[in-house]
Amino acid sequence: FSEAQISEYVNASDRLKFPLPNTWFKTVLRAAPQFSQNVSVSGGNEFFRGRVGVRYQKQGGIAPNFDSDVKEIRANTDFKISNRLSASVDINYRNNNWQTPVSEFNVFNTMFHGSLWAVPKYPDGTYGVSAQGNNPLMYAEIAGLSRNIQDYLFGSGKVEWEIIPNLKFSSQYAIRYTAEQNKNYTNAYTVLDYYNPSLVRKTIPRSSLTEIRSLTRETTLNNLLGYSNTFGQHEVKALVGYSEIQNKYNTINAYREDFYNNDVQSIGAGSDNNKNSGGLDSQWGLRSFFGRVNYALADKYLFEANARYDGSSRFTGDKVYSFFPSFSAGWRLSEEKFFEPLRAVVGELKVRGSWGRTGNQAVGLYSYFQTLNSSTYTFGGSVVQGYVQSNLANPNLTWETTAQTDIGLDAQLWNNRLSFTFDYYDKLTDGILLNLPIPTTVGLNAPPQNAGKVGNKGIELGLTYRNKTKSGFSYEIGGNFAQNNNKVIDLAKTGPYISGSDIDPRYIIKEGLPYNAHWGYKTDGLFQTADEIKAYPTLVPNMKPGDVKYVDLNNDGKINSDDMTFIGLTFPRYTFGLNTNFSYKNFTLFTQWQGAADVDTRLSGALAEMGNYEGFTHKIYTNNYWTPERPNARFPRPVKLDLRNVSTSDRMIIDGSYFRMKTIQLSYSLPKGLLERIKAGRATVYVSGTNLLTFSKLNEWNLDPEAESGRATYYPQTSLTTVGLNVQF
Repeated sequence: FSEAQISEYVNASDRLKFPLPNTWFKTVLRAAPQFSQNVSVSGGNEFFRGRVGVRYQKQGGIAPNFDSDVKEIRANTDFKISNRLSASVDINYRNNNWQTPVSEFNVFNTMFHGSLWAVPKYPDGTYGVSAQGNNPLMYAEIAGLSRNIQDYLFGSGKVEWEIIPNLKFSSQYAIRYTAEQNKNYTNAYTVLDYYNPSLVRKTIPRSSLTEIRSLTRETTLNNLLGYSNTFGQHEVKALVGYSEIQNKYNTINAYREDFYNNDVQSIGAGSDNNKNSGGLDSQWGLRSFFGRVNYALADKYLFEANARYDGSSRFTGDKVYSFFPSFSAGWRLSEEKFFEPLRAVVGELKVRGSWGRTGNQAVGLYSYFQTLNSSTYTFGGSVVQGYVQSNLANPNLTWETTAQTDIGLDAQLWNNRLSFTFDYYDKLTDGILLNLPIPTTVGLNAPPQNAGKVGNKGIELGLTYRNKTKSGFSYEIGGNFAQNNNKVIDLAKTGPYISGSDIDPRYIIKEGLPYNAHWGYKTDGLFQTADEIKAYPTLVPNMKPGDVKYVDLNNDGKINSDDMTFIGLTFPRYTFGLNTNFSYKNFTLFTQWQGAADVDTRLSGALAEMGNYEGFTHKIYTNNYWTPERPNARFPRPVKLDLRNVSTSDRMIIDGSYFRMKTIQLSYSLPKGLLERIKAGRATVYVSGTNLLTFSKLNEWNLDPEAESGRATYYPQTSLTTVGLNVQF
């Protein structure tokens, strides 16, 4: 802005024509009520017990046109047919309805990045827009809606038969139906200039509707045969079983444009000129044979062995089935005679160890054979339907496996007032399912391959102290801490694989580095003089004082991608938590905290630069950028529409460590005398809060430490305050 323009804004009396900076957070975001009701009834006798519960929850959105509601009913029944035969039936139905603006991304993207000088809405209802035609309130209110309905029905039946004493057989069959409907309707609308109605500031001339309907049917069968017995000091348990999952999925979709008006949102009301439709059918299955043996001698020496033989329809031939064994052993030292002198202090001490292999089948359903997509081609002037190969097949694809070794220690001291756990683990994942690149001349999508190894090593600690005073005040304080070191070990002689760009986070998968690490330039402050620039290689020509000084890491006299290196972690190296519970008489105060450290967030988009194409500069840059009078400023000089100062580098990396109060709840249990008068068995009044307090360096950027994006284009974590009453009769 020129000085004259600034003066107009400072001295203006018409704040619609010369608005003050608008904080979109205050304009768009709002307090959102949540209503939740749960009612359940249970009862029965020796031969029958049943429980029926209903739930209704309505959650308002923190921005316009974000809301959801859930209606659910569940019934559980248990039957005692005879002394050795019992059965149970469970039925659950749930209906979810939720809606969001069809341009949800634009709502939050422009709320964080939109121009501060646009008027949200004029008195006549006209929306003010930035030079780019953006307004998050407009996107939320009139751009259109995405409406979603999900119906979920689950039913299961189980029979349990005691064949002979200590030998039981059970069989459970379950079926799940999930029907979903999604309607994404984009409104046609036009925004005119408030002062000059003949000037169109933004227009979406064509309405459109995409409608998707899907149905999932999944059945599960579990058969178990279990044996347990005790022979003197020997306790033996054994289990063998068979399970099977069958899943079928069907979806259809349709698209049309140019509806008569925005009120008739039915797919048949759209124009025939531009329409499309499609569909998909798929099915998969998983079959497992498994067994487990437990042995304990005098409750001191513990042993367990497991074996699984799993088969997946996602693989073919001799790759379908794989064997996954595991073993564990424990020694309860506190039960030994030599431990008796310590037992008054250490009530229990156990060391344990385990090793096991598990499998992962998370890959496309039909990667082992070539797939065809429908296509059209013109022959002799006529359009002919045909099919074209879309991918390469990989019949050698098989299970991704993880082998893990654990060593642990459990202890309880001072009559269980203090409990302690420690674990060390070493995990190796082999045959990681990756889509490795193939030459573009092939013209087909690359198939997934078993082509990687990733290692994880770390420790986990848990410590809890509990006590009760003579006055009746009781408390429990528990903490946990974990450290994980992650490294890519092998990529089958390929790689590295780099994704991202200068304006977005750049990640790398490379042998020897943590998985999906941040990748970019190292920097050495800002250039201060023209002579300094002449004596040093630069990223782009015509660098000026105040621009970022990138490090020539390989000393070849050039700044290019060869100078990029590891600049940060995307997964936290340390995670920790704290739980507290204080009780006095009828009052209870509970808190839950969680946090992470040694993790990084890469700023991107408007948050990473000033004077950008998104028409926004974050307030953190105010009076904090380089000028000759501010040589030690935090940020480089502002340069519009230029990547010289915003290329992916360690300057874009922000410490993503945080410590957050996830939950706090204060409750009061009604006294016994009052319960008797209202004929209730138990009643509790409570007030609780979620995400009320966060300590993080990301706070100054208005970024959520639990979100992946450093661009703030997501629905943020909400702070929720709840007041409730729980009554049991």
